[in-house]
Amino acid sequence: MTASVRPVPALLGLPVVTGATAGACVVALAALGAAGHGGFATEPAGALALAVAAVAAAVAASRLARSGHRAAGRLATGLAASLLAYLGLAVLAVATVAAGHRWAGPAVAAWSSAWIPPLALLQLTASAAVRTGTVTPKAHRYVGLVLGAATLVNALLTTATEPFDGLPTIAGESWRTALAPVGAAVTVLGVAALLLLPVTLWRAALGSHHTVRARLGVAAAAATAAPLTVVFCLLLAIARAPGDVEPSLGSVAFLVALSGAAVFAVACAVTAARGATEPRRVGTVVRTTGLAAAALLVVGAGTLVAAPGSPLGPTSVALVVSALTVVVGGGAWAGTGRLAALLTAAPEVPAVAPLTPRGGAEGTAAGDAPPHAGTPDAAVSDVVETTGPGGAAAETAPDASGAAVRAPAPTGAGVRVPVPAGAVPASVGGLTAREREVLAALAEGASNAGIAAQLVVSERTVDAHLRAIFVKLDLTPGGDTNRRVRAARIWLEHARQPR
Repeated sequence: MTASVRPVPALLGLPVVTGATAGACVVALAALGAAGHGGFATEPAGALALAVAAVAAAVAASRLARSGHRAAGRLATGLAASLLAYLGLAVLAVATVAAGHRWAGPAVAAWSSAWIPPLALLQLTASAAVRTGTVTPKAHRYVGLVLGAATLVNALLTTATEPFDGLPTIAGESWRTALAPVGAAVTVLGVAALLLLPVTLWRAALGSHHTVRARLGVAAAAATAAPLTVVFCLLLAIARAPGDVEPSLGSVAFLVALSGAAVFAVACAVTAARGATEPRRVGTVVRTTGLAAAALLVVGAGTLVAAPGSPLGPTSVALVVSALTVVVGGGAWAGTGRLAALLTAAPEVPAVAPLTPRGGAEGTAAGDAPPHAGTPDAAVSDVVETTGPGGAAAETAPDASGAAVRAPAPTGAGVRVPVPAGAVPASVGGLTAREREVLAALAEGASNAGIAAQLVVSERTVDAHLRAIFVKLDLTPGGDTNRRVRAARIWLEHARQPR
């Protein structure tokens, strides 16, 4: 029986407080802009975008807390706070520069680095939304430490020569960097840190099955928004030179892109935490990510092609950009459609007779043949049921020869819905609490990488737990079927028994 989780009271009023604070910052920036101060930092589009993103993160934090995902809720709260800090530092920087205050330099330096923490926090929020463990993952610590260091180094080593005077952050000549090699090294580490969680989550998603695969895929798409935002920032620099795009316009576009990435990430986090794996919703998330990447590629290539001094004429440039749009956009649309279908596909698994753990003796002679040659780590444990003759549920799966067979489910069985890890019966084979969590994730369709991602443990630890589970359930290797499938069937049989 799952334990009820009470929402965190402090988070319930967070959206209201965030909205009021963000509104005050927007009004202050508007007043400074009307007085002729601040340049692009006071542009209404950028300020409003950051304010909306902060409120969206606060709403997501409240919803995540109410659903029991407290770690994700805290990280979403941090994301909202970091976006508010970005707005507040903009107000402080513009005001101190306008007043000629001696703290103007440090205020501008702090503001110029405030865009980094939101990128880290939007990734961590999405990743935490699909985890069930209570331990902070090493990947989370690495991302937090590296990007925190990048924020500090950027604030200490870079100085604006003429802040807000027509030289925004994407104009390299407007900043002076001390100890440039140190800054470059930290930048490289920061980029690597932003790629860690997307790679980890995509790997876990593609190695898992059905609902687990879809949830991890949604979280992976959300985490991918951060590196895409960095790519967009780099493209803005290219758009300025050699693209000759107005710098202030590019800087406002970056603020809007950062805000959009934050809103997208928290929406995905809420979706993944709720286990919403409908094909249409997953397809929307995946296609949004893929098309955003395609758009960045087209914009970057188009900027280079259309740069001043290009040998191509206007007609040739238009044709090249149009061809790029069709090829890259069409490829992204088709590719993301296939990826979304893969993430939401229901796997076919071998049908096995009802099993009981040691003591019941039923079905323990079945084997452990790998479901796919060369991929012993593949998870085929998601038992999928369809409606058989007479309305009875039946399991569809390949037999030993690879042909599809159907085995009737026990009388009265309905469609099986994944049961949370906390609902795993304590009586299953004398398993420990952690082993029951591993077995629950296995039965839901997670691969070893997917289990490790959700429970915040290493894959080696997952492998050790699985070996212990197989021993305790008396599941020996050999024969036609896979021990993972039979272990999942045991879990399903016991999970639906009245308790």
